[in-house]
Amino acid sequence: MASRGDAGNVSTAALLARGYQPAVVKVVSYAHGATRATASAQYIERDEVELETHAGNLLADKAAVAEEIKAWSTSFEKRQPSQDVVTVRLQLSGLRDTAEDRERLSFAAGAAFEGHRHALRIEARASGEIEARAVVVMARTISPEEKALNRAARTNGEKSSTLPPRLRVVDQRMGTTEDAPMRKAFDARSEAAMKARIETATGYPQHGISIEPATPGHGRDALGQRLSTLISKAPALDHLQRPIRTAEDIRDVTRDWGRHLRSQSPRDTMHMVVSAKAGTDEKVFTNAVRSFLHQQFADHKFMFGVHTDKAEAGHIHAHAIVAVRSESGTKLHPGPTDLAQWRVNYASHAREHGLKVVATRAAEQASSRSYGPKDKSIVDVATNPRPKRKEQDRAYASDPRNANLIRNAQERMAIARANPIRIPMTGRERAGVSENLEHWQGLAKADPAHEVARAMVDRLSVAKEAGDAINALRAVLSPEQVAPSHPSPNNSVRAPEMTENAEKSADAMLRDLRLMNQRIAEVTNLLPEGSRQRFTQQATGYLEKIAERIDQQQAQEAKANVPAGVQAAARSPVSDQAQPAPEHGVPIDPLAELRRQQTEMLERLAQARGQSRDHERGHEAGD
Repeated sequence: MASRGDAGNVSTAALLARGYQPAVVKVVSYAHGATRATASAQYIERDEVELETHAGNLLADKAAVAEEIKAWSTSFEKRQPSQDVVTVRLQLSGLRDTAEDRERLSFAAGAAFEGHRHALRIEARASGEIEARAVVVMARTISPEEKALNRAARTNGEKSSTLPPRLRVVDQRMGTTEDAPMRKAFDARSEAAMKARIETATGYPQHGISIEPATPGHGRDALGQRLSTLISKAPALDHLQRPIRTAEDIRDVTRDWGRHLRSQSPRDTMHMVVSAKAGTDEKVFTNAVRSFLHQQFADHKFMFGVHTDKAEAGHIHAHAIVAVRSESGTKLHPGPTDLAQWRVNYASHAREHGLKVVATRAAEQASSRSYGPKDKSIVDVATNPRPKRKEQDRAYASDPRNANLIRNAQERMAIARANPIRIPMTGRERAGVSENLEHWQGLAKADPAHEVARAMVDRLSVAKEAGDAINALRAVLSPEQVAPSHPSPNNSVRAPEMTENAEKSADAMLRDLRLMNQRIAEVTNLLPEGSRQRFTQQATGYLEKIAERIDQQQAQEAKANVPAGVQAAARSPVSDQAQPAPEHGVPIDPLAELRRQQTEMLERLAQARGQSRDHERGHEAGD
């Protein structure tokens, strides 16, 4: 792996083998507004850590930190976070608590919120009329056609201009006087569109339709809270008529819908962490961080402080709060490429101050994503209440609204500590793993007793095998979109026999599928337990899609040669939902289950194909 300017032409692998530590630079959170920004900055000041600003001033206490943020806040964003989710009451006057009217109201709600993910519960009022309570994602789902247009625009260097409009809620005065109370209401465009859709779908007059929103919420947390309230009295149904009954259901729905919120929150400050291994000289580390911040954020206000309280956990670290908007008015929007460059820049400054630091990428080491200080803080508060805040921390941990947040943080920490092999999925990731593997193999060959080199060769070899196996499956489905991980004259990832399925018979495709199935089983055996499940899930998904293509090819062949009644025998077992359920309480080995499903699939497809041949021969004999 090229060092990217880290230490001459020496590879990253060689530097790591010599004892260099990876450069760790993370963005852990953003804050909007002076209050949140102050809280982030005062978190750094805990344990009386003195903070230093971009101007070299020292902030000795929380009051000084608050004054500094107050001075920054004159350039903070004035706009509010996006409206992402809203609870709605929907009524059609005169509908009673009958099965027919409940169905009619449900149909009206589906029309009103068409294109928006939503959950619905219908309840009877004391008057005998019924109303619908709904939790609605305010951003309309982007259609495949709109996604294609957006991709084309980005390819041409243009801004995506086809994002569908959101539902919007405004404050509306309930009277003509200035002291009249305010209420929440949909804006004129949103309300008119929903009522028009209801009238078109049901024939119900718009003057008899009432749609009342509550206060909108922002982000996934608000979505989870509103869904919890919705099902507190009775279960609800989502827009696909799937029930939402339990906290587990809410967790699944929130994970799914959260990707479609198109949530946006103004960012005023960025909270960064720069880490070093325990034992690193604190003064030298401080000088390296200061130098890096002044060079990287020369036109931004910032403050930073160094903490050594995590030395027992293996590292010391510096926290930095950086103003997102620069003095010249530009704003930080860091992505993966920016963070990679920041690591390179920090490593360079660290070496200038005598520290052995090299910039690396997690994917190059097949390492799983790590957790951040925020995750650690969440888990610490939930499991080890702080002495001065025991009551507040216990209340936080017992609040069901925080359950998902705490559980997700615990899962991220557990995964990061176990560090399972990360399967390289993209071409760039596979190229990084392949190139890094070559360097570690060279080091292991030069020094067979080097334990780190041997361990990395083993780890990256398995990661490469898994990534190439998944890539081969993807190549069968979309060969034109899959690039080899490490181009060479003998590259075998995109083997010809696996990319020309459109010209193959079902029998030939079945033979390929057997070979791929065998390959997946072999790679699964190589993977350690912590990495096996994700690999089998990925592989099974692709194998099922390939089986569906074989099924389609087989159906086309059967249709040309076999009477229509025989064609039904060629159904793909992958699509069958009536699979025998495992015995309650018996754990399923992912590898064994994968083999069982694939073997059954292949046997039934072969049997169906054999039946087609028998009928074809009988037909020919009859002629």
